[in-house]
Amino acid sequence: MTIDMLSSYKPANTPSGHWIGGIVIFLLSLCLFLWSAVSVQHAFDFIASTSRAHGVVVRQTAGKHHVDIRFSTAKGEVVEYGQNGLISYQAGEKVTVLYHADNPRKHPSTDAFGAVWGGVVTLFIVGCFTSILAWLTVFKPHLIHITGFDG
Repeated sequence: MTIDMLSSYKPANTPSGHWIGGIVIFLLSLCLFLWSAVSVQHAFDFIASTSRAHGVVVRQTAGKHHVDIRFSTAKGEVVEYGQNGLISYQAGEKVTVLYHADNPRKHPSTDAFGAVWGGVVTLFIVGCFTSILAWLTVFKPHLIHITGFDG
């Protein structure tokens, strides 16, 4: 590699505000990545520690992504809860519910990718976006304009 080829990786000669903005955004992206890593562990722990039950979508409360689900536990307790998120259900649809056997009302969830992993994936994608934004802020500030970081 020649020096000319590496010049695109050198921080731009810009006001210090771009550096500060880039560092702030990069720190935000690190927090998002850490949060998503903790969320991955939480999701695995949740799946491993829950029981499964057959449930039914009772009603849509605000469209197909916000529904109420009813299920019966292994002990015969009937539980109804609201399920939101990256899911899509119609009233009357059968679903599998993950629940804590010792406390079935404590955060039950459908066994669907969007319900269990949707938040984790969203955090990771936003972390990637903010990492790219931080890089652009420091190395290619002419491509973006961030109000308040002009130094």
